[in-house]
Amino acid sequence: MNNSDKISWYPGHMKRAMENLEKRISDVQLFLELRDARVPFSSKNYHFDNLMQAHNKEKIIIFNKFDLCNQETTNKIIEKYKKVGIQCIATSARERLNLKELIMMTNAYKSAKFATVGMWLMICGMPNVGKSTIINQLRQTTPKLNKRKAIAKSTASPCTTKNVAGMKICDEPLAYLVDTPGVMIPNITEEEQGIKLGLVGCIKDKIVTKERILDYLVKEMNQQQMEKYYKIYGLNERPKTGGEYMLAVRERYNHYNYETTIDFILNGFRIGKLGNITLDSVDLLN
Repeated sequence: MNNSDKISWYPGHMKRAMENLEKRISDVQLFLELRDARVPFSSKNYHFDNLMQAHNKEKIIIFNKFDLCNQETTNKIIEKYKKVGIQCIATSARERLNLKELIMMTNAYKSAKFATVGMWLMICGMPNVGKSTIINQLRQTTPKLNKRKAIAKSTASPCTTKNVAGMKICDEPLAYLVDTPGVMIPNITEEEQGIKLGLVGCIKDKIVTKERILDYLVKEMNQQQMEKYYKIYGLNERPKTGGEYMLAVRERYNHYNYETTIDFILNGFRIGKLGNITLDSVDLLN
């Protein structure tokens, strides 16, 4: 991909968020780096690593949306990371999977000086990887907090959170969390990475176009020998292209126009209706 083809989506609030992160980093003991388990490497933002390393901070990688990915692949990735000393955990905020285990992991990093004042964590990730849902569900694991109204807004669209904010997430051990807006890398130089991020909803569809996203979805589903994605819509044959898939589904459901059908398919994928899949290969870790 040449410079003119680079995918760039870096709204002003993301730049301000990174600046605010740098101002607050001295107060933070541990980073929680959230990634989408369907794109475990493509949803990594190297800016966070640079920031952590520069300030000598430790982190836990959270592979969220575990209920939507190829779980065998995610477990292999976690195993490889742990072999090199990087702590990871797979979670599903939607299904409240492993959230108490995550709290226990963070407790292992708590030093004596934070015993009374509490430990500060910071959660970081690209847009729409599930930070707000994770925060709300973490608070639900604490009896005194679980009856309170959700304080982090969760939506299916990227860029819901716009400001850096702090909140209590746990009483025992006492822990506070700094929430941050989803921050994209300024330029995506690999076309495939951009399409993957568009497919899972980390960047807006229009950045890479819905047609390219749908073509990529069909290619990946076919390469991984998945069948649910077309059988669930009553199709008998595996489509060869995104266009073929869209036309078949449109005819089956009598949609008014092409865009309605594409949105219908992409939304189905994003909620796991078309089957569990991981779009990044384990080999990318090598």
